[in-house]
Amino acid sequence: MKKLYITRTAPNPRKALILLASKGIDVDDMDDIDVIDIDFAANEQMSEAFTQMNPMQTVPVLTLDDGTMLNDSQAVCEYLDRVYGERSVMGNDVVQRAQVCSMRRIAEFEILYNLMLAFQHSHPLKAQRVDQVPEFVAPSIARAVKALAYFEASLEGHEYLVGDQLSFADIVLYLGLDFGKALKVDPKAHGANLARFYEKMHERFSIKKLAKAEPKATNE
Repeated sequence: MKKLYITRTAPNPRKALILLASKGIDVDDMDDIDVIDIDFAANEQMSEAFTQMNPMQTVPVLTLDDGTMLNDSQAVCEYLDRVYGERSVMGNDVVQRAQVCSMRRIAEFEILYNLMLAFQHSHPLKAQRVDQVPEFVAPSIARAVKALAYFEASLEGHEYLVGDQLSFADIVLYLGLDFGKALKVDPKAHGANLARFYEKMHERFSIKKLAKAEPKATNE
């Protein structure tokens, strides 16, 4: 049985959850993947057992039946995209794949990465993992906000970033916008196109929407 280790609130593991959900797949209903929720609040990612499996102490992690271990969000998502569902969110031909890759990297490195960097250097819970430098916070947020103008323009007249279907680039951009709220960056305050895009994606893929379903009560 394959095993997918996640936490459902952090951006990187959410990539995998949203990718599957965009294909109509509920990760908790998959027959060949056992989902294991890692409690970051309890520092389960730092446990001896988890660290032995993934010394980077990060999620998502996907282990395959043959023992192969994937511990990078892009790698996990590439695998899930190829194996599950009919339509690829990474692109349907070589040109589209290149376009999705380009947009995804800009969204990741200019927006999501900078906001995560600001969070790491400002949130008390991150102090045990990072030698925090408060001076990084404001410039990182400013760089992310500046890059939003590029995507506001890219979405003019378009529902999605590449073509007429949701792609992995859209997933990463949405996660950047959503994570920004933790740093008081309003995802709907940087242009009408971004606001429309965020509302549409949030309606489908919010943390609440993709939360693990509570077990149904059984009558004794």
